[in-house]
Amino acid sequence: MLSIGPEAWHIRNAIQIILNNVERRNAFVNRIVNVNDEDVLNLLYNMKNEFLKRDQLSNQKFMDLYAVNPVEALSVYFLESVDVHTYWEWSEAGGTYSKAIQYKQMQPGMTLAEAIEKAEDEARDLVSGY
Repeated sequence: MLSIGPEAWHIRNAIQIILNNVERRNAFVNRIVNVNDEDVLNLLYNMKNEFLKRDQLSNQKFMDLYAVNPVEALSVYFLESVDVHTYWEWSEAGGTYSKAIQYKQMQPGMTLAEAIEKAEDEARDLVSGY
């Protein structure tokens, strides 16, 4: 049995976000060998990358969700925990749903932090003229 203590909040968050449907949870259970924090995190990380490459949320579903709840949309699209402060950072960097789609098409495994940095770099380049 997978027992996750209160101090392992990062594992619980990752499980809730990455294993967000029955098929993904079943795949995780079938693949887990050693039930310790390190192995659980490694498997979650590997599965996240696999899902981002071959089972990404469709662009249309992402746009629809972004229109209603951009924080949730970014969380589901990037398969990582996103809070309102991270969303504000994304928005202030010039991040939009179309930029997220563009970035994920170029690099499916891109994290939201990397996307924010890329948007900030693009905004700086526009301001400086380069």
